[in-house]
Amino acid sequence: MKNFKKLLLVVLPLIALAILASCSKKDDETPAGTHKVVFKAETSSDASISTALFTNATGDITTNTSVNSRTFTSAELTIPSSVLVINFGANGSGASANSSLKVQIWVDGKLVKENIGTGTALSATTSYTFGK
Repeated sequence: MKNFKKLLLVVLPLIALAILASCSKKDDETPAGTHKVVFKAETSSDASISTALFTNATGDITTNTSVNSRTFTSAELTIPSSVLVINFGANGSGASANSSLKVQIWVDGKLVKENIGTGTALSATTSYTFGK
């Protein structure tokens, strides 16, 4: 009987701890819902975008190698909650060291990230993590 009481004294707190731990909120849960995302890029008047790369609705990268314009705007993408991070980048060329390329990520109609590259060999990237 003494052994049984000792066993209960050890096992019962462990069971209680396990029950409490299973009821706690998990930090790694995926957020519910979707987000509407648009990727935009724009150069100064003396530059041109050649390539744009961005995260698509499945979480993979889509590459557009024939932009050949001063601006690029993706279609509005519906990004599911299973995609936690989105990325956007663009490359181009400028006429001078003052040429610029700006990339932006818009989520649910709001500008959430922006980055600017300058020079004759233009490159700019940015990323956004949902829930931060």
